[in-house]
Amino acid sequence: MPKLNFKHANAIYLHLPFCSSKCPYCDFYSVQYTKKGVGQYWAALFMELEDLAAKTENKLVKTIYFGGGTPSLIEPNLIKDIIKKIKNKFKVTPTAEITMEINPASVSEEKIINFKRAGINRLSIGIQSFNNQHLSFLGRKTNSLQNKKILKLVANNFKNYSVDLIFALPDQSLEDFEKDLKELLDFFPPHISLYNLEIHENTPFYQKYNQGKLKLPTEELDAQMYKLALNKLKQAGYQHYEISNFSQKGYRAQHNYIYWLYQPYLALGPGASGFDGNCRYQNLSNLNYYLDYYNPQRLDYYDLDDYNLEKLKKIDCLRDHKKNKIRNITCLKPKEKWGEYSFLALRTDLGLFYHKFYQKFGLEFKSIYKEEIAELKALDLLKENNERIKLTTRGKEVANEVFLKFL
Repeated sequence: MPKLNFKHANAIYLHLPFCSSKCPYCDFYSVQYTKKGVGQYWAALFMELEDLAAKTENKLVKTIYFGGGTPSLIEPNLIKDIIKKIKNKFKVTPTAEITMEINPASVSEEKIINFKRAGINRLSIGIQSFNNQHLSFLGRKTNSLQNKKILKLVANNFKNYSVDLIFALPDQSLEDFEKDLKELLDFFPPHISLYNLEIHENTPFYQKYNQGKLKLPTEELDAQMYKLALNKLKQAGYQHYEISNFSQKGYRAQHNYIYWLYQPYLALGPGASGFDGNCRYQNLSNLNYYLDYYNPQRLDYYDLDDYNLEKLKKIDCLRDHKKNKIRNITCLKPKEKWGEYSFLALRTDLGLFYHKFYQKFGLEFKSIYKEEIAELKALDLLKENNERIKLTTRGKEVANEVFLKFL
């Protein structure tokens, strides 16, 4: 198996896979929450931090992100401990963005305050909708009033936060979505992430869709909703800085920008994906495999003291494992790197600068992709000016089709 070698850390993503229930549209790896499971996982997570820190040269970290799963199920004291551990092993900048995803059903005012005390300085809230019928369809455990209550609590305690909203739902009209947007804009959150419903394999929605029991809106209605959002959010003063993301000035998601700038980042936990600049890796989506690798004795973090932590570090399975496999690693060929760099840059409002591509790869972008650029410009999906290319409004609507041209 190829070995990872991080010249730069830049960012750390931690996947906390625990959920109280599984949303029918979600394809992220998750398991049922139990205190015992979290305790064993937390001990393993500390060991993976040790492992990846040893693979990293420049340990400067600009952002930390807790995703899931449902990270807000975790006790704030555990979050505090892992942040402390990261700061012990890496050089976390004083202004680092430290984000946690939260589900409105799993937080209270006390917990929100304690997450802030633990070191979280940005929340990403999975509101998804303010329509009770749509919330029920999505498997969410809160209603509109509860969502609004949590939003108020977050706004009272956090200056920096983001709200997720899903559109293009079955039986959702343009008027329904417009109402969702209006109710969200009443809160005027610093950041908004907007996604149309996607049907992923190995989800209940995928089974229903294949059985003809799930009818999605037409492509035309989907596009109308997206255009409506662009207009409403622009009028409200938001910057549309990435295909799915909108922010007030000064509140762009710094963590995600590291992805879009094609910079290396570390990722921990089962199912988590990272990038060392040359190779992409994904930890196996299996909590038991993860524990076998990093905590084979199933030690419980709640019971560990400093002595036992040091003992756990010395377990033979920690270094140069021969029997167990924890992650798949794919080292990219040059053309794959060019393609990834291209579509990630095109996701942003800045687009792709030719000179930056040359600085990165020592090649002329316009020479490599001359035909693709001409074709996409003719279709009004790309525009070219000032030695760069950007998606047009139409290009943003069919972005995946544009990206495929560079892959």
